[in-house]
Amino acid sequence: DLVAAELGIDPVEFRLKNVILPGHTTPTGEVLREDAGRVDQCIKAVAEKVEWGKKPKPAFKPRGKGIAALWKAPAMPPNASSSAIIKFNEDGTAELLLGITEIGQGSETALAQIAAEELGVPIEKIKVVPFRHTDVSPYSWQTVASRVLFMDGKAVQMAAKDAKAQILEIASHVLRVPKEDLALENERVFFKGRPELGLELRQVVNGYTYPNGNVVGGPVIGRGFYSATRLTYLDPETGQGLPALKWTFGAHAVEIEVDPDTGMIKVLKLVSAFDIGKAINPLLVLGQIYGGGVQSMSLGILEGYVYDEKGYVLNPNLTDYKIARASDIPVEHEAIIIENPQLDGPFGARGIGELSMLSVEAAIANALYDALGINVNNLPITPENVWKHIHAKKEKRLEVTV
Repeated sequence: DLVAAELGIDPVEFRLKNVILPGHTTPTGEVLREDAGRVDQCIKAVAEKVEWGKKPKPAFKPRGKGIAALWKAPAMPPNASSSAIIKFNEDGTAELLLGITEIGQGSETALAQIAAEELGVPIEKIKVVPFRHTDVSPYSWQTVASRVLFMDGKAVQMAAKDAKAQILEIASHVLRVPKEDLALENERVFFKGRPELGLELRQVVNGYTYPNGNVVGGPVIGRGFYSATRLTYLDPETGQGLPALKWTFGAHAVEIEVDPDTGMIKVLKLVSAFDIGKAINPLLVLGQIYGGGVQSMSLGILEGYVYDEKGYVLNPNLTDYKIARASDIPVEHEAIIIENPQLDGPFGARGIGELSMLSVEAAIANALYDALGINVNNLPITPENVWKHIHAKKEKRLEVTV
């Protein structure tokens, strides 16, 4: 925004002229692939929703609009990997073993959906084994960096493909049909040319037993893994390399109201847009965007440690350390999902977890400049912080007048 103001260009127009797009090169030398995602679409989407270019409605207190864009890749070593196991019960239901930790982000649900889609069964037939234990759980590097859906999703997809291949192999022997001519849908394995010729999934997943007791095959256990094999460390001399497994792009736009007497900021509207490739579970994605947006807003205008001159924390508890409450959430809060599928993602998906927590603070700071013409470049943008900047600007104006 500072550069745009210096050049006399609209901040949105300036961003759109300079954003990184597929085919462009990152600072580390990576050329973004054609399926890398589109930050320009995110910027345009949020700008439209806040009616960028139109002045805020007249009010008793100054109002302003601000926008900020973002992009992020998982921070992890090049050899990070994930694995998954799928096994079956006698009734045809499946158990999914994972190495990730479910901490409320909804990963287990999304990963179960991926398994169900690949196996052609309802999600109700997929049970995620609820515990994680290094003695028995498959390996997954860490539950961090917005990598779980992408990497563990690929591992689950590979495990489901492995299980499916075994199921089709067994059914091929029983039905005497080439496995290439078989399909697995709705808990049935059947001949594509004659759908009535087939077997129930439960008849196959632990080996098929003929009426005379002979068995073909055995218990189906699908295994899958995904490793970020194409990544490299950054060269310590040049800073060049391929550290990014995937990029997720997004943008936020806000409209705020500021009380110039107290410095209090009220976020009236928050709009967020993210290109996540493919929404495996749209409701979970929206939950991440809404929740992360509020957290980012809270970090921007409320949260921050206060120390005395000896370095002791003066607000060590939630009585004094302020976080956003329900009354602080913008009345108008909108999330937009943009889908440009990533070809090597599970069904085209990218991660979203941490992304929604980035750059709302910057959008608020830009909106504050739009409202009062002051630049606050340190967080949090508390009423005290804003008030000091307002009065510093007044004093500077007085000095110029004198």
